[in-house]
Amino acid sequence: MSVVEVGERLRGRFSGILGEAVPLADYTTFRIGGPAALLAVPRGKEDLAALMKAVAESDTRFLVLGGGSNVLVSDAGFDGAVVVLGKDLGGIERIAKYEVYVEGGCSLNRLVEWAIERGLSGLEDLAGIPGSVAGAVRMNAGAMGCEVGERVTEVDVMSLAGREVVARRVTGEEMGFSYRSCALGDDDVISGVRLRLKEGDGDALRSRRREVLAWRRENQPLRQPSAGSVFRNPPGMSAGELIDRCGLKGMRVGEAMVSKKHANFIVNLGGASALDVRTLMARVKQEVMRAQGIELDEEIRLVGEIGEDTR
Repeated sequence: MSVVEVGERLRGRFSGILGEAVPLADYTTFRIGGPAALLAVPRGKEDLAALMKAVAESDTRFLVLGGGSNVLVSDAGFDGAVVVLGKDLGGIERIAKYEVYVEGGCSLNRLVEWAIERGLSGLEDLAGIPGSVAGAVRMNAGAMGCEVGERVTEVDVMSLAGREVVARRVTGEEMGFSYRSCALGDDDVISGVRLRLKEGDGDALRSRRREVLAWRRENQPLRQPSAGSVFRNPPGMSAGELIDRCGLKGMRVGEAMVSKKHANFIVNLGGASALDVRTLMARVKQEVMRAQGIELDEEIRLVGEIGEDTR
C-alpha cells in the first residue's frame, strides 16, 4: 500500500485534516522542510488510532511532529506520512490533587501556564520551551536544572507491532529517561502523559515564570526561526560556551547563521535551506573539535537525506 493509498483508505473515517504534498516548512519552527507525501492532523485519539492502523497495514514510513521544534527536515521533504499532534489532541485534566493527565498534542507552554494558575509546581522552569508535551517527554526536555521526565509517572503509547497497533501504558521508570532522551523507539507515538506535580504558591510561580521568560528573551534568539539548541551539552560543559570560545557567533552558510545571541542556536535568516543548516552544523563541529578537542553531538533530529556541503 502506497502512502497515497493510506490517505485514500482514511478518507471518510478520519475527521481531521489530510493533505498531500504539504510543505513541512509550515509545520517546523525552523521554517525549513520540503513536502510531506501525506500530512495528517488527527482530531482525537480515534483519528490517531485509525491513522496508525492504516500506517501499520502498509509499508509507509511515518514521522510525528508536535510543535515542530528540535527538528531539521530535508529540502526534499518526507516520502511518508507525517502525523501532526495538534490542539485537538491537547486536553488537560486534573485527575488527583497533584496529578495531571495531558494529551500529547498539548503545547508544553500551555501546560506550564495551566499548572501555575492552579498552584501546581514542578514545571515553571520549563516556561518558554517550544513544542508539544509528547515531544518534550520523548526528548526529556529540560532547563534550569529541571527535566520533564522527573514529573512523569505514566505515558500512554501507541506502538506499531508488525501490522497491528498496540496501545500500552509505560511507567516513568520504564521510560528510561536520561539526558535529552528516553527508551521509546521510532515506532512509538505518545498519546497522553500523567505527571505528578507539587503544591506551590500561585504568585511565586507566576513570578518565577516571568523570570524564566525574561532570561530566555535576553539570552536566546526568540525572534528568529530556529530549532532550539542544536548540540547536546557534553558532560559538565556547555555546548554554547564551547562554540562561543571558538569565535563562531555570526558564522554563516547561505541564509543559516550561528546566532549572535546564543552560540548553540542556528537561525534562519529568511531563506535558509536544510543543506545550509546541515553544512553549518558540520563546520561548527569541525572547528570545535579542532580548537577544543571535543566532539559535539546533535540534539536536533535530522529527517530525510540532507547531506553536507563540505566546500
